[in-house]
Amino acid sequence: MDITGFEKIAQYLTHPLALIGFVLMLVFGMHKEIVKSGLLPQVSKKDGSEILKLILRYGFWLGLVLVLAGFLLQFSGIGLSAWNSYMEKEKVLAVDANKLARELVGPLQGQLEAKDQQIKALTEAITALSKTGAPAASINAALQALQQGDTAQAQAIFAEVLRSKEAEGKQANKEAAAAAMHLGALAFMNNPKEALIAYQKAVELDPDNAEGWNQLGHLFHRTGELAQAEDAYRKVLALVETSKDRAWQAIAYGNLGIVYKTRGDLAQAEEMHSKALALNEALGHKEYMAANYGNLGTVYGTRGELDKAEEMLRKALALDEALGRKEGIAADYGNLGLVYAQRGELDKAEEMYRKSLEISEALGLKEATANQYAGLGLVYAQRGELDKAEEMYRKALALNEALGSKEGMAINYGNLGNVAYTRGDLAQAEEMYKKALALDEALGSKEGLAANYANLGLVHEKRGDLAQAAELWKKSLSLYQEMKHPNAKMVQQWLDELAQQRSPSH
Repeated sequence: MDITGFEKIAQYLTHPLALIGFVLMLVFGMHKEIVKSGLLPQVSKKDGSEILKLILRYGFWLGLVLVLAGFLLQFSGIGLSAWNSYMEKEKVLAVDANKLARELVGPLQGQLEAKDQQIKALTEAITALSKTGAPAASINAALQALQQGDTAQAQAIFAEVLRSKEAEGKQANKEAAAAAMHLGALAFMNNPKEALIAYQKAVELDPDNAEGWNQLGHLFHRTGELAQAEDAYRKVLALVETSKDRAWQAIAYGNLGIVYKTRGDLAQAEEMHSKALALNEALGHKEYMAANYGNLGTVYGTRGELDKAEEMLRKALALDEALGRKEGIAADYGNLGLVYAQRGELDKAEEMYRKSLEISEALGLKEATANQYAGLGLVYAQRGELDKAEEMYRKALALNEALGSKEGMAINYGNLGNVAYTRGDLAQAEEMYKKALALDEALGSKEGLAANYANLGLVHEKRGDLAQAAELWKKSLSLYQEMKHPNAKMVQQWLDELAQQRSPSH
């Protein structure tokens, strides 16, 4: 075969189809020449030779067709962009979505089962990110940013998907809702208000989405909108009633129990957690049974039924130990520490908090570590060891700051304010409470706002500024009453006592 002048056509073989076709044509062409030369043995003039010739002939023409197709696509530009796009998609970074989701969720405060649900939602969002059709460079940049804890670029991609799917009309509602769900899962990390808007959009587009309503309930609870949280969780129950999905029913009952516990409606909380426990027992979901026992333990602890509380928490601990669920074990030890602290058994409380701390540090669970430092601070404060209490609270605060956890920071600024108040350092106490208040305002946390208004009122009362104290306690009372929180009675009592102090007869 004469291939002189090859360099003149080589420049046109850059398209993959042209190159593949040229190679086929070259291979079959060479074999055709060999057949003509008589070097290949003839099997039979009737059979072998004819078959071989047919294969070679059609192979040659197949190669020629591919070359021509490649040339056509090369010069028209059709197909090349599709090929390049395919190659570009292949270069999207491979990440372990679940592992990355767990790392991102790490800073979040809250119930273990709620965190598990958030991990699931975030895993789905990270997995979907590479399938959005966005340029690979944008996806990779978003994935790299997520590894640093920055969700903004990923959120921007899903926001664009949401816009484009909404523009397509009702037929694309479910796809638009899915994009809104992913947007909400990412925003949940750092901006509850944005997340709330995203999940509201998701359930507006897909009203039968139980997961969307569930996440919406978490956000309402997180921001102190307890009535709306209850409505969202009851919507989940209504949606799964038809399908009799017992797993989702258990989740909804458990979440409702947490809402009622926050409100101080302990009878309702106990009922909901007991229903969740019964369902999870029937399903054999031991992991969630442990969570239900833990929640029942905290309900009994709040009631002051400390023996029952300990019994439930010990059951949770036994299950978590059997499952090897170390994060759950750490939480159980921490909850037991609180029970012992309530009993005044401070040595036992310290032992539990230190066991929890040891596990949390070994696992690199910075949020849990911060919680146990805060628990130890509570023990030292009860003992009157205020320097040690402050040291523990500052360790907890430093970890929360490193994690960017506004919730944790607000809690520990409040704890430091309590230490300063006990010492009589009212200026320092006021500074800490105001820092906590600012963070709770940013989070929209009604419970946090109510607590800090109450504490600031105590500072002003101590200074003798009774008018300012009354104003702050009224703000606190209004928020607690709105939430149907048990602390409303305490703040009302303070206001009543203050009114008596300010009356003309005193």
